[in-house]
Amino acid sequence: MSLSFAERSDQLCGQLHTLEHQTDDQDQLFYCAYLLGLLGVHGGLDGMGAAEFDQHFKEELQETLEREAVSETDQKNILSLLESLL
Repeated sequence: MSLSFAERSDQLCGQLHTLEHQTDDQDQLFYCAYLLGLLGVHGGLDGMGAAEFDQHFKEELQETLEREAVSETDQKNILSLLESLL
């Protein structure tokens, strides 16, 4: 069964919330919050398929990180965190 974008977003948000509750690392909390904020926006898009959502979200995340001038270190860590969830 294929997940809707909303279901996939919810799935990833659940994993991030679990990570948030398991860490005291302020950087890790920031990375989780950053991803959660973007997932909230992109989970509302119409579409089907976990792989399709993941690809779309990674592209949007990269563009957003660059547009918001997030430091290279933070970009690397945010992308690494996302990859660990996929």
